[in-house]
Amino acid sequence: MIHASERGVLPEEPIALMMVGGGIRFPVFVGALKAIEEKGLCISKVIGSSTGSVIGALYAAGMTPEELLQLALSTDTQRFKDFSIKSVLRNFGLCSGDELERWVDDRIGGKTFGQGLRYPLHIIATDMLSYQPVVFCSEKFAGVKIASAATASSAVPWVFGYRKLSANGKKYALVDGSLMSGVVERGLSRTGKTLILKVVSKRTLNHPHHDKVQLRDYFLEMLTFSMHTQEKEFMKGGKWKDTILLYCANVEPAKFSLTEHEINFLYSQGYEQTMTYLEYKWGI
Repeated sequence: MIHASERGVLPEEPIALMMVGGGIRFPVFVGALKAIEEKGLCISKVIGSSTGSVIGALYAAGMTPEELLQLALSTDTQRFKDFSIKSVLRNFGLCSGDELERWVDDRIGGKTFGQGLRYPLHIIATDMLSYQPVVFCSEKFAGVKIASAATASSAVPWVFGYRKLSANGKKYALVDGSLMSGVVERGLSRTGKTLILKVVSKRTLNHPHHDKVQLRDYFLEMLTFSMHTQEKEFMKGGKWKDTILLYCANVEPAKFSLTEHEINFLYSQGYEQTMTYLEYKWGI
């Protein structure tokens, strides 16, 4: 039950929910959604970047937090590691992303932005041709498949090749939406209520010492460093009184799979941290 509060929200006040980042740690968003539903927040639209866009798309399409958790537990995310020489040479990424797009498309019934969803959906991607954010939504991209936009938004540079897309007579070369999510965040309505979820992990030095650098280890460590740096940028500016930092302990962003224990841990972290924030910051 939501009570009017000077620092909280009014009953039935519409709230735009924004999910930023995530990577393999996406179960933390699912736990946050469970807490949001239990508190009875009135979601007016869902905005997502990176794997926040995938979870946002599945949620907007009608899946419940319980169904999303079961999906996380039953999905072998190694399947998305679809290495492709063609992708390396043409799109500058180790994986094509085609398997991820097919998987998302199957679970939302092949829907486009113009087809009915439970919540209006906005997905952020970064266009490498214009160096500008592209916000996919029903008003401007009704004919674009949601799975295509979500895959583009999740395309971490070098891991996934950039995604080519043509819409409204324009060509795009799209990568990770989190690179430009700050631009979109700053443009959110100053009058409407927004709740922003941002995923961060603890930087750790608990790595084994090696006598020499291996190519695989070098790539993974550089990717981890760059993703941690990007997360640090999340913490600058923004709508801080309406932002929850979802800490994921030592679960690193730069890997393709999680154990069952890690999935349940991330889910519980998202749930508990969101509940605490809504109770103490918003007075719900």
